Amino acid sequence: MHFITRKHLSRRALLRGAGASLALPLLDSMTPALSAPAPAVPRLAAIYVPHGVTMRKWTPAGSGEDFEFTEILQPLAKHRAHLNVISGLSLPSAYGNDASAEANHTRSSACFLSGAAPVLGARAQLGTTIDQVAARQIGQDTPLPSLELG
Repeated sequence: MHFITRKHLSRRALLRGAGASLALPLLDSMTPALSAPAPAVPRLAAIYVPHGVTMRKWTPAGSGEDFEFTEILQPLAKHRAHLNVISGLSLPSAYGNDASAEANHTRSSACFLSGAAPVLGARAQLGTTIDQVAARQIGQDTPLPSLELG
């Protein structure tokens, strides 16, 4: 056989290479990867809805393991065994002394994962957020310790 490089490849060399490549999946080094799936790693997802939700459609009825999924949460029902729905939390640090709704929206997004009111100035400071605390605890078991989207 002649290829673009004009090098001759004998039939014997071709068959030997094909035979070796067919046997590759059977090598002992490959069998552990095929034997058992990797254990599931813990994950944390925090969802922020900047303009709020209709609470009666969001907050589940009941508590503990017997809660009922609401219309909004229904797509998560198949994950019930691996899901915690936490409700009834308040974030008073998100509400400032001024009555400006715009300021409260800005402040609440800054307070969302930390629960702390931001200190404004040349260097805004906030504190460690819950997602970063979780990343320190469970992040070493995941390819990406923390992934922020948005």
